[in-house]
Amino acid sequence: MLEIDLAQCKKLAKVLVNIKIKPDSFTNPEYFPPSNEPIESVINYFFFMVAIDHRTSLPGKLFEGYVDGKLYHGSDLLYRLGMIKYEENPDFFSPRKMSKMTIEDVKKWLSVDEPRRIVIHDPEVRAFLLRDAGIKLLKLYDGSFLNLIQESKGYLYSKIDGGFIERLRVFRAYEDPVEKKPFLLAKFLERRGLLKIKDLENMQVPVDNHLVRVALRTGIVNGIEKLSDLFMWKREATREEDIIIRLIIRRVWKIISEISGINPGVLDDFLWMFGRKTCIREKPLCEECVLKDLCKAYPDSSRKQLNEHLYYDTWYY
Repeated sequence: MLEIDLAQCKKLAKVLVNIKIKPDSFTNPEYFPPSNEPIESVINYFFFMVAIDHRTSLPGKLFEGYVDGKLYHGSDLLYRLGMIKYEENPDFFSPRKMSKMTIEDVKKWLSVDEPRRIVIHDPEVRAFLLRDAGIKLLKLYDGSFLNLIQESKGYLYSKIDGGFIERLRVFRAYEDPVEKKPFLLAKFLERRGLLKIKDLENMQVPVDNHLVRVALRTGIVNGIEKLSDLFMWKREATREEDIIIRLIIRRVWKIISEISGINPGVLDDFLWMFGRKTCIREKPLCEECVLKDLCKAYPDSSRKQLNEHLYYDTWYY
């Protein structure tokens, strides 16, 4: 299995400190509710949108299209369509409405018609996740996500009372053992000032395919030769392999966060965008890469071909 390269972690941490990452405020009105919106409405938006924020595209079936003349792709399109609904009626994201979400509702909502009709991948799964989240929020927390936040008492983890991350596990959308969606939601809410975290030492990066790919190529993990069939997409990973790989990747980014002093959420801001724009799956833009001087893939064409492990059958990330 993968092994952490501590020396490479220290080199990468030093470079990242000098980049001076600017945290995202998550207030861009294209994708997120403005700061002056009612707290309950904003929290509901983030809770239900993150619940369905996983693979939007499949190979050969990209989720992209034009909205009001502008091209959006992947999660950008997901959140743009989310904000359009929010602007029409914030109550669309109420637990009551979400508890009745149907497959046809999702298809109608998360689709575009330009340049051609495109519907988001697995609408039946997303409808199920939204219904499950709505129903359980109504039954367990009187229909208020604020109640969940208050009962977590500012802790991500709490052995006796149950912290924020632990309480999210009851919702099927948030059951990932590597806790990608829970930490993504925590990052959003904390950045918006809606979640005050007392145990920041327990904060983790929300690990998705981009963070795995960057870790493999930069060389902060070793042992990839034993799993080359996964990272060269010769076979699909098992559920267990996916969990183990992402747990190791989560740990290595936590180490880099601790060495650099960069908050895991802020580190994720950089890594996610870096994986989307520069260290992309095919033909990474190595000459433009701010990490190229230490990246093990830059001088190694074979390592440059490494991708995240192939694993599509998931709603975790």
